[in-house]
Amino acid sequence: MKHFVLIISLLFLTGCAKDPAPTPSGGTGGTGGGGTWTPPSADASMYTNFSEDWDNWRVEIPDTIITVRTSFSEDWDNWDFSLPGLNGDIRTSFSEDWDNWSLITSDYTIQMRTSFSENWDNWDIDDMGSSWHADVQTSFSEDWDNWDVFIGGTDVLDMNTNFSEDFDQWRGYGEFVSSNPIEYRLAVLFIPVFISALHQQGIIE
Repeated sequence: MKHFVLIISLLFLTGCAKDPAPTPSGGTGGTGGGGTWTPPSADASMYTNFSEDWDNWRVEIPDTIITVRTSFSEDWDNWDFSLPGLNGDIRTSFSEDWDNWSLITSDYTIQMRTSFSENWDNWDIDDMGSSWHADVQTSFSEDWDNWDVFIGGTDVLDMNTNFSEDFDQWRGYGEFVSSNPIEYRLAVLFIPVFISALHQQGIIE
């Protein structure tokens, strides 16, 4: 009987044990920012190559690493991105017009714009060569840590900072990442990166 009680007690304690918190593990990116930890099973991760280096980002999606940089230091209007076999530009329609952007490659022109002027919470993403459309929104008003991507009213991707207000590091979960062209995926992933950069510079509040 004593052995039975002991076994039951051990099973109870094991079942109630708290799972250990994830530990930063030295990611494949730079020495600072989000380069220190890519959460397990994330469908996408984004991080600055160095801590608070808002000009220089690394985006990782399945089997693909994309480098995203401002064309010139702190030139928030103009960004370049590259990955093996593909290069492109992300730029504002007019100088310092943060509401209207285009992502351009040899195959796609994608428009990224706020739903309403200076409404940084809510973005419309459109492929100008087709009817493809996505909505990118913060989960709650001015909650810059949490973003959702919707296609046809369905939430297909959740983007979150790894730690609250740590805008150097992001993770994303959802089917969207593996089922769309690189240009579509980067267009929606760029929005939290861009908002982070401007927010940290005090350009938008």
